[in-house]
Amino acid sequence: MRLVIFIALRQLWERKLLNGIALGGVALGVLVLIAMNAVMQGFQQKFKGEILKVSPHVTLYDKELGSQKGLLETALDGQRIAKFVHHEQPSDRVTRVKRPRDLRRALQEMPQVEAACTSLTGQAIVSAGTVDLGVDMRGVVPLEQEACTPLGRYVQSGSWRTLAITPDGIAMGSGVAEKLGVRVGDQARIVAPGGVPQNLKVVAIYEAGVPPIDKTRVYVNLTTAQTVLRRADVVGRIELRLWNPFESQKLALRLERITGYDVESWQEANANFLALFDMQNMIINMVIAAILVVGGFGILAVQIMIVLQKTRDIAILRSVGLRRRDILLVFLIQGVIVALLGAVLGDLCGWQLVEFLGTLKVKTEALVKTSTFLVYKDPMFYLYGTVFALVTGISASLLPAVRASRVEPVDVLRGQI
Repeated sequence: MRLVIFIALRQLWERKLLNGIALGGVALGVLVLIAMNAVMQGFQQKFKGEILKVSPHVTLYDKELGSQKGLLETALDGQRIAKFVHHEQPSDRVTRVKRPRDLRRALQEMPQVEAACTSLTGQAIVSAGTVDLGVDMRGVVPLEQEACTPLGRYVQSGSWRTLAITPDGIAMGSGVAEKLGVRVGDQARIVAPGGVPQNLKVVAIYEAGVPPIDKTRVYVNLTTAQTVLRRADVVGRIELRLWNPFESQKLALRLERITGYDVESWQEANANFLALFDMQNMIINMVIAAILVVGGFGILAVQIMIVLQKTRDIAILRSVGLRRRDILLVFLIQGVIVALLGAVLGDLCGWQLVEFLGTLKVKTEALVKTSTFLVYKDPMFYLYGTVFALVTGISASLLPAVRASRVEPVDVLRGQI
């Protein structure tokens, strides 16, 4: 075995330039794998983390599932007088969660549920001075809501607890406050289409780090929202926070069967973004695979060239007693060494590149707010790079190694090869 390793190292050293090019191809593939995964996963993990912090894991809506009776069936009591009705208007019946307090307590007692809270949402217009702004109004019980979506930790000025003791208080995102030009203690006016205007006092301004929330959402007390929307004593949704957020889809399906209401998990609520992330990951994996295949072809080309140039040497080795298996191992060991060195070099360069990218100042306010380049530092990326490099190196060396092991000394001496 020592002789086999010696021959493999000797041949690698004699072809330093060619093997160096093959090694560089493998290193480049590993570098791209680490850097691209760190960048893509950095943004995705940041988005998921922020969404899970400020959004419920499971939301139960006031929409009851099951077939609803149509206008004909309701009005005619099943008599076949007409076939269909043109332009049937949707029902204007106020929907609500029935017995919301009892249902909330029952959901709170489920082992998967960490916290549950009731709320009422609707579109409204907030005015301050001469500025009007459309917002997403959330009527909540502040202390309950803090257990579901802990917004108190993101309050920049004022206090979230003040909202609980101020019936006419309002907490708004930093983007909303900036557009309206208000601060804590200022007065604002809120009204919904067909609703009752209310004068409110700004008691808290928060910044969750998610621009779609910071620029559009305000929180008021549940009773205030019911008054503004003219939906007295109505609860429109129950929000749940789970101990394990990734159990939300199973729990949502189970709650739909138990309660009969429409229940949505956070994955379903953000399905568009998650599908986009899956598409990005697929494209990145295809690019990385292509680069690693190119690196593998570099090893393959070098190995085939060595086999063709060293045919007589291989015949001599066979003549002095080396077996087919020994010749096969010589070229496989060469491929493994090139791949392993390329993986180590790629891991080191990838680590340096990820650290550098993490220090870049890149201000963005798209889906998440950040002032630096988002990177996800996962040690598994380096392990994946090494494994993929070894698989590529062994696969690329297999064909030349098999061909070299089949060389017969007699054929070489006769000039047939």
